[in-house]
Amino acid sequence: MPEMRLQQRWRDLGCKSPGEMRVQDAVEFVGDHVAQHVAAGYEMNADKLQDLAALIISKTGANSLILKPTVGGRLEPRLRDLPALVLETYQRGAANDGVYAASGQYSKKA
Repeated sequence: MPEMRLQQRWRDLGCKSPGEMRVQDAVEFVGDHVAQHVAAGYEMNADKLQDLAALIISKTGANSLILKPTVGGRLEPRLRDLPALVLETYQRGAANDGVYAASGQYSKKA
């Protein structure tokens, strides 16, 4: 449950209490957080991504936040509610990103 995860980890995430946040606050927080990592060239760890996803899901009800780059170098947030089949397909693909099935070796940094 995203709400339970968020209640346990919001302090580690660095945001204010989720109960005090509006939807726009949550979207801006996640967008800014991701933009900082992209600009610095750092990958985000899986726990941090799951925490950010829990914030978006619990505050908006959407199951995805697409951050589309704009001409000015910013990220434009777009909330979507993707069908479960799309999410499952993505999850299976993401689990195999960068790994050759036969050797188990990484083909690139995923």
